[in-house]
This record gives sequence, C-alpha cells and structure tokens, in this order.
Amino acid sequence: MRIAFLLVAVALGASEAQASTRNYSFPKSEGVVIGACLADGVSCGKQAADKFCQQEGFTESILFSREKVGAARILDSGAMCEGEACEAFKRIKCYLPKQG
Repeated sequence: MRIAFLLVAVALGASEAQASTRNYSFPKSEGVVIGACLADGVSCGKQAADKFCQQEGFTESILFSREKVGAARILDSGAMCEGEACEAFKRIKCYLPKQG
C-alpha cells in the first residue's frame, strides 16, 4: 500500500513539473487567419509564430506550418495581407517551459 501511494505521488509531481504545449489549428485574429509574416515583411515563419505564441502566454513556437491564402491578418499591425503572395499559418504549436 505504501509503495502504491509513493508511486502515485511521484507520478503527480512529475506531471505538474512538465512543460506546457498547445496546438492551434488555423489560428485567427478578429476572425481572420494569422499571416505568416510580421508587418516588416521579412520576419516570417518562426518569428511570426513566436509572436503569436507570446501573445497567447507561451514562450515560443516549436512547430508551425503555413499555406497560401487569399487574405490573412498581420499579427503585429492588424493590417490585412491580400493576394497571391499572402501566406497564413495552418498550425502553430506553442511551448512554455516548466515553471519551477
């Protein structure tokens, strides 16, 4: 009985100390998918995904994918990207290291 209690206590403690992640599918701002670039037009991919994650309370992005779209909202300016050159995130996985 004592061993079982100890194993449960260890398992609970380990799960509380783990890092936190969250997946976002087609993340949106004001109902529009998030553009894969920031307003400067050169901070694309990881930089833009990191900005999204930070706004959601995470440290950084650890995975993302993107696709061509007709329109997307630029995260740091609120402006719209429209046309053939516009890309948006299909998925972003955000990461927050364990607190402790």
